[in-house]
Amino acid sequence: MGKDHFRYDHQEQLVKMLKSRGNRLLNLMAKADKLRADQVGDVVTFIRNQNINFSNICYVGCKFCAFAAHEGSQHAYRMSDDELAIFAKLANERQVSEICSTAGIDPKSSLETYKHVLTVFVREAPDVHVHAFSPFEIFYLANKEGQTYESIIDELMRAGLKTLCGTAAEILVDEIRDIICPGKMTVDQWIEVITIAHEKGLRSTSTVMYGHVESVEDIAKHMQILRGIQEETGGFTEFIPLPFIHTNTRLFKSGRARAGSTGMEDIALLATSRIYFGDIIPNIQSSWVKTGMKFATFALLAGVNDLGGTLFEERISRFAGASHGVYQPESEFVRFILDSGRIPARRDTLYNIIETYSEQPNQEFIQLV
Repeated sequence: MGKDHFRYDHQEQLVKMLKSRGNRLLNLMAKADKLRADQVGDVVTFIRNQNINFSNICYVGCKFCAFAAHEGSQHAYRMSDDELAIFAKLANERQVSEICSTAGIDPKSSLETYKHVLTVFVREAPDVHVHAFSPFEIFYLANKEGQTYESIIDELMRAGLKTLCGTAAEILVDEIRDIICPGKMTVDQWIEVITIAHEKGLRSTSTVMYGHVESVEDIAKHMQILRGIQEETGGFTEFIPLPFIHTNTRLFKSGRARAGSTGMEDIALLATSRIYFGDIIPNIQSSWVKTGMKFATFALLAGVNDLGGTLFEERISRFAGASHGVYQPESEFVRFILDSGRIPARRDTLYNIIETYSEQPNQEFIQLV
């Protein structure tokens, strides 16, 4: 199944919604908010999770990324076994529900490397759900090892992988990918990997990265591809629009990209996401890491029902120039959600509710590393 498998019947409607401004945008938000209430109610979720990015060494050279580094460069790192164990133990001590882990495409990494990372996570945090790796990492491992996507996924699942990150999608339009990440996997290859993962029972998030060189028509094509996949597999747990963080990226410094999205673009996309996806992907997330907690919770008026995770450690957006921190305490999630008139709830990766809150818990003071 490739991109040509999908029809773009909703292109004109999606573009119109994505371009909404002024009173039309207010009406779009109201429609999205009503759908949100009908589809998922007044509960707003977040997850207690921890990021562990075990290496930023990468040979791919995506122009939108400031996280990646070449071997030997100043901010390059590759975690040792001891460092991996320390971070996994911290996750266990913090009683997180999820370890979220991705890495650069490190030439020294192999399938055994990835299996070993999973082994350390499972050993040090046996009850924590491991949400890790992107379709591009699966693609890389399959090509390096001379194995099929199916066999790579099977081995990673046996080693402890529970769900897949739906990243490396960026914009699912090859002409745009040729500009922002030349040489990376094609749209058809991304679709093939994510579809196989879903068919094997490995669920994933879905994402879009916007605010760089793409048009609203490109975003609309991307969304229609995701909807087509969901209609066939049902494997996406949520949809997460990710605004391009431009400051430290080569793409922006070269003059090719604009300086990220505007607030109006963000709200229009979130509201459109609820209207377009809500019947089959009921969870729409606003990323506080990208936009800040104030904007993320304002977006609850536009169809959003999830605010992401605590993270504890975040490097990818921070290296790109994001200014909204690396950790958000549960007490802050609860404070902002209560102020919005909604019901705060802590969830797991698959959106099972762990705890609901009627009042704000005490502020947490947690040592970060």
